Amino acid sequence: MIRRTSPANILFAGFFIFLTCLVGYVYYTYETTRQAIISDIDQQLLHAAQSAQLIIDEHYHDNLTTISPEQYKVLSKKLSKLADTLGVEYVYSMVYEVPFVLFTSSSHTKEDLQENKLTRFLDPYPEATVTNKSAFRSTEPVYEVSEDQWGHFKTIFVPYLSPNGKTYLVGADMTTDSVQAQLNASVTRAVLSGSFFFFIAVLVASFYFILYRRSLTTDPRTGFGNRIALEHDIKHHKSEHLSLAIVEIHELENIVSFYGANVGDQVMSRIMEYFASQSSSVYVYRLATSKLVLLCDSERGEHFLSNLIQQYPTSSPILKRPHLYIQLNAGIAEGNKSLLLENAYVACRQAIQQKELVCIYSIDKHEAKQLQHSRLAMAKTLNDAFSQNRVVVYFTPRCAPNHEMVCQYLCNARVLDEQGGLITDDAFSEVVKQSRMEGQLTRHIFSQCITRFRKSRTAWSIRLSYQDASDPQLIDFITQELRRYPQPSLITFELDEQDILDNFNAMAVAINILKSKGVKILVNSVSSGLLTVSRVMKLSIDAIKLDDGISSHLDSDEQVLSFIEHLARLCKDREMHLIVGNVETEVQYELLSAAGVSYLQGPYIGKATPHIKCPEESIDYLVSA
Repeated sequence: MIRRTSPANILFAGFFIFLTCLVGYVYYTYETTRQAIISDIDQQLLHAAQSAQLIIDEHYHDNLTTISPEQYKVLSKKLSKLADTLGVEYVYSMVYEVPFVLFTSSSHTKEDLQENKLTRFLDPYPEATVTNKSAFRSTEPVYEVSEDQWGHFKTIFVPYLSPNGKTYLVGADMTTDSVQAQLNASVTRAVLSGSFFFFIAVLVASFYFILYRRSLTTDPRTGFGNRIALEHDIKHHKSEHLSLAIVEIHELENIVSFYGANVGDQVMSRIMEYFASQSSSVYVYRLATSKLVLLCDSERGEHFLSNLIQQYPTSSPILKRPHLYIQLNAGIAEGNKSLLLENAYVACRQAIQQKELVCIYSIDKHEAKQLQHSRLAMAKTLNDAFSQNRVVVYFTPRCAPNHEMVCQYLCNARVLDEQGGLITDDAFSEVVKQSRMEGQLTRHIFSQCITRFRKSRTAWSIRLSYQDASDPQLIDFITQELRRYPQPSLITFELDEQDILDNFNAMAVAINILKSKGVKILVNSVSSGLLTVSRVMKLSIDAIKLDDGISSHLDSDEQVLSFIEHLARLCKDREMHLIVGNVETEVQYELLSAAGVSYLQGPYIGKATPHIKCPEESIDYLVSA
């Protein structure tokens, strides 16, 4: 079972994924930017400290006692100019005279000059930290992040050794108050760029979603809406009452098979374009290869659609290369939209069956719809009966004229419903055929008959449809059962004459295959003329059974009796048997016996019954005659 995901869940999942990706992207951007800024600050501070060392001179700290105020002032100006040029706050040098750290040089800013807050020569640095003091013992530059009354700073201390062995530090400070602003700007840019790309992704996804939805709801051959679009439009239409016509293009499938799919699509496109151009209130959809739908929401829409279809110019060729004409059949329904399509199908089927141009669904068409529902119920009953072994076999006796003993039994199926009621084969035969259940039914009957007759010499017969005879799996099943059956010659398979005539070559092969298993072949429901019967008799068959309707004409039509007499002589000459069914009266029995018929079947001979006796030894006339 496919679990459907609601659009709300999909939207929520997509939004959650977007937020997760956006947070990850922002965090990555933030960290990358922060690392880049810090790395740049570190390089800038190192460059400032190294440049300051060049200005200070390596011998400066060996002669601190001789430094005059003027020398210190000149050096401060140089360092201040360096700081301005390199974009740092301060550059300076210092020594460590325990317990104090003393400035030996320092730059100053314009504010320092205005407020006269200049660092003097050998001024102590009371804010010196442990990191600051430990830098005097380091061999590598030391970085420190600090905060004081002037703001946030990052500092570098580069240790140097004077020629006389005096350790001193050259430092540089840079304010980091702008770093956070840069990071915030970077995060803002990341959010904006992420949102922009998300918008682009949503735009592209929406575009593809529209294309995908269009591909799902559009017939690619004609460009009109398909069944999905039709059902969607019906479901979401603001009106509860609509009018709908299903139009069947007669023999379009034959045109497709003869000229190709492209020609068929051209025909369908021309027809759909015609109807679409007639009125803006008519919506056109392609329902199937040869079916289109006209949907109308106007008042008295069924009559409008009926007139529209009747006015279609079928007398003009739909295509000139090739030169083609078409004919239409249409079913129209109006009313509640939940039943609209189903009712239109019923009306269209009736229009085709009755060869009418237009058929409008009404109350009198309700019987056809009820019949559909009953067939669906019968199909379910049959499926349940197959799975629950509620298929039973009834046996109809056949006798030779003027002989009381049963020569053969015709085996037919009956089905027990859930309440134990008996369903005859006439009630479900059409459903079995349309639902392709012949194979299942034949397996059930054949298996039960094999079990019942295996230990007797009773002759029995079972019908095979064309679908049965052409089913390799069923033939394999029958072959396996026959290998274990003591006398396969007691079994007769009955094939319908119309199946043979419609599929002559394929049925001829199937007859030869079955005959090779040692069974008998009978052709039943024979009702055609002598010419056709003669063609059937050329096959490797053992018996012919006439259509059951022939018996009812014996009393009133001498030609029927003459036909039977002639056919009986023909069968005798070819060593075949002739069987006539539906014998209801003694008069029919006597006439058929005198005509030379081999075996008789019908109510006068015996009715179908589920219970029979199977003696160990019985006369098998069908085999011995």
